[in-house]
Amino acid sequence: MEAHRVIINTDGVTDEQKRSAKFQSAYADMLAQLTAPGFAHVLCCHEAAHLVYFTIAGMQNYDPQPARLEYDPQLDDYVGSLAGIQLLDLPQWTPGKFGEWFYNVARAHAAGGVVAREMMSSTGGTWKDDTGGDQDDKERFIKVCDQLNTDPNVTIDAEDAWKKAQESILQDLEDPDWLSIIEKQAEDLRPLLGL
Repeated sequence: MEAHRVIINTDGVTDEQKRSAKFQSAYADMLAQLTAPGFAHVLCCHEAAHLVYFTIAGMQNYDPQPARLEYDPQLDDYVGSLAGIQLLDLPQWTPGKFGEWFYNVARAHAAGGVVAREMMSSTGGTWKDDTGGDQDDKERFIKVCDQLNTDPNVTIDAEDAWKKAQESILQDLEDPDWLSIIEKQAEDLRPLLGL
């Protein structure tokens, strides 16, 4: 297997901060997680699943983001985010097609964690907290639902929609070709994510 050079973006962290034990410890922890056997592949598949399903939902553009470590003065500590994709566009629903649009958006948010957990269970790998890394994805989805629920004609149960989206992704993964599509996308995405 080809070795990959891991990129951790530290823009905004001063040279003085980089010399501190606190920064070096945070950097070493993140690097250890990103270079743990099989982790980068699972992370890339997590993000590739989002990419595949958001494309189905109508997204055309995204920005790959390598892992990032930055100083948070309120915490007086370094906080990090793993590599991921940032959506740059997602069309709104068209009249009469809200249900289809919402179904695709829910699935796109849920896909990453479902794929990561499936891959971890089949390979014995682990995510730091065994969630498949979808806590932030779920929070973003709940915000979408909350925004939609501001319309008096809309009532969405975010928890129920999330569970149904996860179940539909699991059904998709029963077809081995579907996981192959995601893994191929992950292979293409990996260098863009700095992994």
